[in-house]
Amino acid sequence: MQDTGVSFAVAATPNFQHSTALRGASKPDFSSGLSAAGAAVQADNAATAGSWLAACTGFVVSLATAGRLRFGPRAQRRAATQDGTSKPRVLVVNLDKSVDRWEKCTEEFAKQNVEAERFPAVLGKALSEEERNENVTFGARYFCTAGMIGCFMSHLGIWKKVVKEDIPYVVVLEDDVVLYPDFTEKLKTLLEELPEGWDVCLLGAVGCVNQDREPLSMKSYGWLTGGSRASPGKTRTISPHLFVPYKPAGTHAYMISRKGAEVLANACPKARFHVDLTAWSVPQLKLYCAKDYLATQRFDESDTTVSKGGAPLTKRFLEWCWSVGGFASLVKQAGVPNLTWAWKTAVFAVPLPFSSNHKRFIIEAGPAISLWVMMLLSCIPLRSLKMAGVAFAYLGCITFMIRWLSNTLQLLPLVMLAAVSAACFLV
Repeated sequence: MQDTGVSFAVAATPNFQHSTALRGASKPDFSSGLSAAGAAVQADNAATAGSWLAACTGFVVSLATAGRLRFGPRAQRRAATQDGTSKPRVLVVNLDKSVDRWEKCTEEFAKQNVEAERFPAVLGKALSEEERNENVTFGARYFCTAGMIGCFMSHLGIWKKVVKEDIPYVVVLEDDVVLYPDFTEKLKTLLEELPEGWDVCLLGAVGCVNQDREPLSMKSYGWLTGGSRASPGKTRTISPHLFVPYKPAGTHAYMISRKGAEVLANACPKARFHVDLTAWSVPQLKLYCAKDYLATQRFDESDTTVSKGGAPLTKRFLEWCWSVGGFASLVKQAGVPNLTWAWKTAVFAVPLPFSSNHKRFIIEAGPAISLWVMMLLSCIPLRSLKMAGVAFAYLGCITFMIRWLSNTLQLLPLVMLAAVSAACFLV
């Protein structure tokens, strides 16, 4: 309070001297009239009031300068973005071996004058047995690929960094990101609109991300994976540039607050599945999404968690099943332009018996769904619903694995699938 005292003393001293001088003056001449005395008193009062006003003003200014007047987080964000003096830190997840990707990132960021910091990603294949036991759940150790584990641990490392260093909020990007024009300006707009207590704001996403109402056909994805979010009202829009997504996917671009990082670090202390399906499903997470995306990702076939080749004829037939079942159309509605990228996305992995070095048989999205469609279609030539019963039992197993690994397990969907499967056998 020393600065405040000095400001107060400097402002008050002239008036004090002025009052003393008036009191020490000779007695007024009453015969000359009281008007002169009244004028002097009024001048004295005016000077006193002005002096005290200056003192109070100095007091308030000194408090504000010293940081004793606190403003809400939203006001602080708005002030920082308006004057342009404060920009959120940008962290980019990048493996040490992926030098070419980092170079592409720097070129991408230079186009829009975005200053980014490289955050070393975790290479899942390089983890020791001790590190896997300490940082990975039991289910993920056996039923997830090394890429899924490494990706999860990389984002978990960022969340812990934000909490440890007490960073108000950061922008997290992956090294396959592509920024849309006016990235910085759009980011400022989002910061001004985000409600108090926000945790995560997705700057780009795929999945069930309709801004008004999610179509019933797309809700099947949320029903399969779990962790969907209720609508805040008649529509999912909460402001001109923000909405609450039903079941988003993707971690290629998002902004996270310190509180949000703490929520996720506590809810997901170990790697357990795809990081987006797990993290964005945490019920207590206050998650929002930009209506006008700020970024997307490169949907290259080589950028999937796991990819493999197959016999051309077999692959062509399975892709036909995928299209007939309508899943190819759903993938496009989810915002994924490259069907091959979606086809090769790993659902989970099955450990091979008697194998060393954690070898896994990868269950990919395309073949897994095509097999289910093929089972249903086989009911036509067989003229029996028993294969449909097998198909729904198979779908129940897939649903159980996804929900168990992503920590969204619920009994009702599994019971419904089991009931449909049983009904097909009994008919």
